[in-house]
Amino acid sequence: MNVNQINAFLSIVETNSFTKAAEKLYVSQSTLSDRLSSLEEELGIRLIQRRSGNKHLSLTEKGIAFLDYAARYVELEKEIDDWKQEKVLPQVKIGAPQSVNTYLFRDFYRQYLEATYHLHVSAHWNRTIYTMINAFHLDIGIVSRPYQSKQVTTVPLLDEPLLIVYDDRFAQYEDMAELNRGDQIYIGWGPAYKEWYHRHWDTTIPARMTLDSPELLMDYLTAPHTWAIVPLCVYQDIAEKNAHIQTLPTKSAVYRRLYVIYQFGQGEARNQKIRNFITDMQTFIRELAAKERCTLPNASIEALNQPLRQHE
Repeated sequence: MNVNQINAFLSIVETNSFTKAAEKLYVSQSTLSDRLSSLEEELGIRLIQRRSGNKHLSLTEKGIAFLDYAARYVELEKEIDDWKQEKVLPQVKIGAPQSVNTYLFRDFYRQYLEATYHLHVSAHWNRTIYTMINAFHLDIGIVSRPYQSKQVTTVPLLDEPLLIVYDDRFAQYEDMAELNRGDQIYIGWGPAYKEWYHRHWDTTIPARMTLDSPELLMDYLTAPHTWAIVPLCVYQDIAEKNAHIQTLPTKSAVYRRLYVIYQFGQGEARNQKIRNFITDMQTFIRELAAKERCTLPNASIEALNQPLRQHE
C-alpha cells in the first residue's frame, strides 16, 4: 500500500468520476484504475462498485468505512514528510485553569508565536490536569490545588495577590467589614484562599452568584452592591477596560498559589522539551516578580535556582 494508491481512491470518491480523478492527479485512466485495483487486491476487499463502463460509481460498505483510514493515511504521510524535512516544530501541550491561560500567561504564550515550539494550550480543572499529566496527554500543567501523585512532580510556582474589586457606579465601599457575602460574585481560588475566606465570612450565607472563571465578571459587577475577589492579573485586565473598577484593602494579605506539574517519561527528547519549556516559564515568573505582580514561594525559589531533576 502506498500514498499513490490511497490518493487514487480518495480522488475517485471526491470527483465521483474516473476521468476527472485521473485529470486531477495528472495520470491516465488506466494508471488510475491500476492503482485502485492494486489497493483493493492488497486489502482483499472491493472499495468501489463500477457499473456501465465506470460511469456510475458507488462506495461499498467497506469503502465507506475505509474513507476515514485513507484520509488519516495521507495526513500521516504528509506529517512524516514534513518531519523528514524539519518543517515540524516540537509540540508542547500545556493545561491550566482558564484564568491562568487568559490573564496571567497570555504574554508568556505570545512569545511562542515566533519560537521553536508548537504550543497547544487547553483549559481544564485541577483534577483533570493531573489525570492528563499522568496519562501523558499533557506535557506540563499549571494548577491551583495540588494532589498526591507518585508519578507526577508538583512544584510551587508563584503566589499571586488577590484583590477585592467593585464597580464604583453600582457600589461604594470603604472597608472590608461592609461587604455582605450575599452581594458577592464568588470565584474559588484554591485551598489557601478558601482557608482565608472562611475566617472572614459566614459561608452559610449564599453568594449572589458563583462563577468557575472570571470571564463574565464585568457583566455581573453592574448589579447593585456587587463585589468580587480576583487575582491581580484579572484586576489589571478588567480595570484597563473599565475605569470604574476599584479595589478595597483586605485586612490581611491573601494569595492564590499556583503549582507547575509534569511527569518525565516517553523518551529523553520529551524530557528535555519539558525542561526547556519550564526554564522559559521560570524566566517569565521572575519577570512578574520583579514587577511585583507575584511573589515566589520559598520552595519555588529553591526550585528556580536548581536545574530540573533528571529522569531516571
